[in-house]
Amino acid sequence: MPTGGQVDSIMEFAAGLILFALGLLVLRRSPKLAIVSWAVIITFVPVWIGVQVHAYFPAATLISLFCALSLLPVVRALHWSSMDLVFIAILVAVLVEKLLHLTTLSATFDLTATWATAYVVGRLVVEKVPPEWVYRAIAVVFIAAAVFAIVEFLTGTNLFVTHLASDTRLYEIWGTLQSRGGVIRAEGAFGHSIALGASLAVGVSLALGSSLRPVIKIPMVIVMSAAAVLTFSRTGMFTCALAILLACLFQRHNLSRVVRIGLALLTALAGYLAFTLVQDVFLSSGNEAQNSAWYRSELLDLINAMSPFGVSSSYTVSTTHRVSIGDFGSIDNALLLFGLIYGWVLLVSVLVALLVALLYTLRRRATPAVLAVVAQVPAFVTVALVTQYASVVWFAAGLAVGTQVLADRRAAQQAAVTEPPLVLTPLPTLVSTARPREATS
Repeated sequence: MPTGGQVDSIMEFAAGLILFALGLLVLRRSPKLAIVSWAVIITFVPVWIGVQVHAYFPAATLISLFCALSLLPVVRALHWSSMDLVFIAILVAVLVEKLLHLTTLSATFDLTATWATAYVVGRLVVEKVPPEWVYRAIAVVFIAAAVFAIVEFLTGTNLFVTHLASDTRLYEIWGTLQSRGGVIRAEGAFGHSIALGASLAVGVSLALGSSLRPVIKIPMVIVMSAAAVLTFSRTGMFTCALAILLACLFQRHNLSRVVRIGLALLTALAGYLAFTLVQDVFLSSGNEAQNSAWYRSELLDLINAMSPFGVSSSYTVSTTHRVSIGDFGSIDNALLLFGLIYGWVLLVSVLVALLVALLYTLRRRATPAVLAVVAQVPAFVTVALVTQYASVVWFAAGLAVGTQVLADRRAAQQAAVTEPPLVLTPLPTLVSTARPREATS
């Protein structure tokens, strides 16, 4: 006979399965609801809120898993691209590395459960929902997150930290407010100011690439950029500015010339005003900025510590479960950390994918989602994929691949229509229509 505790566990497990099935059914019936739910959970539920089922699943991971499963039936009609194959190769390689004990369980979980599911959501949603609708939905949710960040800065209160407190280790790490020069930095539900600022830059790119009227999306961009400034994160501010610059240069089909010139001038003016606002804060922080830059430059010494496959030999875990690589307890460089954990061969694959995105951009063929990824490159070398920012980045990568595949197909179809095909007349027709030779006596 099962004990009372076992009965309670069985009932909880059954209830969880029922809720899982009902949630999956609802999301499968409405892909638009799925993408809105994903964006809301990502931006408004901190990483320390989640479910423990053998492993800890943050809310961001759970919603990505839900949405990915709800979109999976589209795979049968999916038009594959080379970037899909690169992603699958990386995923398989990491699983093989884990089987061979070349990488860690936590690193494997991050890539397969969190990053991969977010990529799948972004990759598949455009097969069921028009990309323009996705851009607008993400932009609207991120503008709400920006407003919360501005209110947080003005009131000095982070509602997510104070009202969603937890006694977990993740809350101890990410549930603390950051300050710079005596000023509390906005971080929203992202647990880190850089994560919020860089994520808002993705929202800026998608808002500018949407079909919203300029009178609507320009103020949205201003608000999101203002929120990024209030993070007092150089990475967040720079990626937002870069997102606007890339849109002005390479989104001529979405933004008129007048709008692009006006936006560029407005960005320059806003940059000057932002500099005057934050310079006192950075000066008050003393050598913090210089020390941060020095630290990031010192990280480059770890390049030689990379292995071809799997975790670096410099990776160590102390008796208190503190992880370090070489002399560094944290690696604020997503690309470098990727190579140190999964090997330089897989890092090269990621760099090739980023190079392809850059080439599409320079050839003026990139979609807004591709530009969003390109604008994140500075962040990839200044911050790790922490909290929900990791999901935002991999979602943007999947969205970039999906929208670019659709754009390339549309361009190929238009080229086929505008350029008449070369028609070769069959030989029997030539013979049958040839003028008969005159008879001779």
